[in-house]
Amino acid sequence: MKYSTITIATERIRLTVLAAGGPRILALHLDNGPNLLAETPAARWQTPWGEFALLGGHRLWHAPEAFPRSYWPDLDGPPAEPVEHGVILRSAIDPGGIAKSLTVTLDPQQPRLHLRHALTNHGLWPVEIAPWAITQLVPGGLAVLPLHDAQPPPNPLLPNRQLALWPYTSLPDPRLHLTDDALLIDTALAGPPAKVGTHSAAGWLAYIHQGVVVVKWAAYQPTGIYPDRNCNLEIYYDQGCTELETLAPLGHLAPGATITHDEIWFLAPWSVPIDRQDLFKHLSKSVNELV
Repeated sequence: MKYSTITIATERIRLTVLAAGGPRILALHLDNGPNLLAETPAARWQTPWGEFALLGGHRLWHAPEAFPRSYWPDLDGPPAEPVEHGVILRSAIDPGGIAKSLTVTLDPQQPRLHLRHALTNHGLWPVEIAPWAITQLVPGGLAVLPLHDAQPPPNPLLPNRQLALWPYTSLPDPRLHLTDDALLIDTALAGPPAKVGTHSAAGWLAYIHQGVVVVKWAAYQPTGIYPDRNCNLEIYYDQGCTELETLAPLGHLAPGATITHDEIWFLAPWSVPIDRQDLFKHLSKSVNELV
């Protein structure tokens, strides 16, 4: 099934988004290169409300995840609204009373985007919820999950790194490479679906593939309680895609209220090989200069 789309672009970046509903970003190109986002036409599930189609690319989710609530078919919705240098994408109101919106703004001068994810409660009672930004990238690259923010620990007697593993993540996994500072995931190697997460003050994730590095950054909130055993950064990977995921803290969303979660994406050509032990330091320095 074909869906109507809209293209927005600058001299460096071109995005394709759904023209209505979703919200979904379906394609991301840097300097007329290939689509960096995964396409998943076969990823579909039957729900009490009909078929949910994933499509691939970038989507707005909300935590905690549950079936079938999280998989409400959302491709029918209001039309996209153009804004200066971008677009606002909106969903219809789901059976739980939640409506999603995604405002995408392109930087006209450099290859970066600002994404504001918003959830609004149109129901009659408060809900505990967290916005969750999921980006499916084409498989075959190297994903970087930072375990800390490159700052000296305030108390060296307390732990400053942690990992969460999903039940279907089988260990040992030859795709995983643990350094002092980050977990690296080589998705060019074949293997079953897996997912890892962390609670990290770094606030960013990175993916290197096809001569491009993609970095997603979201402000870390040290007093917040995050979903999934307090994870603010998560990576899912299988043979069809690699997902970079950032989450906001859980909050009680009152009727009529809206909660937001902002991301900044940076894209840059990547051609110089860097030793895996130095990769975290190089990316941390670049992120600190760009945020």
